[in-house]
Amino acid sequence: MCRIGIFMDYPLFETVAVERGEILNLDYHQTRYEQALHQYYGRKVLPFNLQEILQKSTALLTLKRSEPLIRCRIDYNDQDYRLQCFAYQRKVFRSFQPVICDHIDYGLKFSDRRIFAELLRQKGKHDEIIIIKQGLVTDCTIGNLLFRKNQQWFTPEAPLLNGTQRAKLLAEKRIQTLNIKRQDIAQFDEIRLINAMNPFSESL
Repeated sequence: MCRIGIFMDYPLFETVAVERGEILNLDYHQTRYEQALHQYYGRKVLPFNLQEILQKSTALLTLKRSEPLIRCRIDYNDQDYRLQCFAYQRKVFRSFQPVICDHIDYGLKFSDRRIFAELLRQKGKHDEIIIIKQGLVTDCTIGNLLFRKNQQWFTPEAPLLNGTQRAKLLAEKRIQTLNIKRQDIAQFDEIRLINAMNPFSESL
């Protein structure tokens, strides 16, 4: 199947981390998945239970025997899904290149991520990019961003995608939202990337 065919067959996806046999942040993933179904299809759709999908996967069961951290990608539409599981090693992102893209729209976790591939061509020698939309900091290509000033952590007020890690940290009041302009970036002491596979750790 060509890549375009995958986009059409399964327009949306979720990425779930399984660490030492435990499915992380499952409630947040289930909520976002159900919201995305309704928003994308514009009608009531009977959702799958993500926990059941993962628990019955023989591929995941096999990986759990030898791998401490597993990345599970669930591509889906309103009637079907496709699950892929991979061993995963967390990465550290130390440098970011601001890149302007005023037309980007990624409010749902779309399978078609070609826009991010195009933007990454501008990252140069940096590890990742910071996407600037209408003058404001949003996300990077694979997750949300956190910015530290003194001992307080902030995340952009209007991200491209409301990630599950971001939602969890906000609910726990460990971070705050803030409108961050491109020219404000230099005022912060540290930048962190967070996503389903790379959680926030203050001790990093």
